[in-house]
Amino acid sequence: MFLPLIDRLRCLNVHEDTWLVASIDRADERDVVEGTLGCPVCSAEYRIREGVVWFGDAPAAAAQAPSSAEALRLAAALDLTDARMTAILHGSWGAHASVLRGLSPAQMLLVNPPHGVTSGDGISIVRSPVAPVAAGWADAAALDLAAGDAMAASVTTSLRTGGRLLAPAGAELPAGFSELARDADVWVAQLDAGAVAGAPIAISRRVPR
Repeated sequence: MFLPLIDRLRCLNVHEDTWLVASIDRADERDVVEGTLGCPVCSAEYRIREGVVWFGDAPAAAAQAPSSAEALRLAAALDLTDARMTAILHGSWGAHASVLRGLSPAQMLLVNPPHGVTSGDGISIVRSPVAPVAAGWADAAALDLAAGDAMAASVTTSLRTGGRLLAPAGAELPAGFSELARDADVWVAQLDAGAVAGAPIAISRRVPR
């Protein structure tokens, strides 16, 4: 877990918004490998093991090989051109993070990626039933087909004004977003200035007619 990203993580319990406090047992330069995140409000604790922050049990995305084509799609669709940017990649999109880092200098926060994806070198991982992050800070995000309502809402509300969201073509465009592009598989939209992000309506696969 990239140390500066810890300030953006949030407790899953319902109470006032606050950052988490890190107790670091082992670090590799700016990546926390082993340790604990503690909530100063409710005293909840979340372990960091092998660079992964565990906020709760959550199914990993289905295993798949990293794809240069999918990584290029993400880099272009989410406009990941700046090292100061952070993108949230949900589920299966995390499989392509290592290739994507070769195309983009942006930081990647993976939520429930496939097993075998490792943290470090610009890639951070959390396991959680929702994206445990602060609202309005992420520059871009990608949702996969497995995103339920709660996950979609947490990822969508994490975006700042102007942030881009990539989602399956079967998902309805959230309130406050303007569509930028669409193909048979996904759409890309941008959060409008002054808008409050609304969650996409439940994602579903399109049924051929």
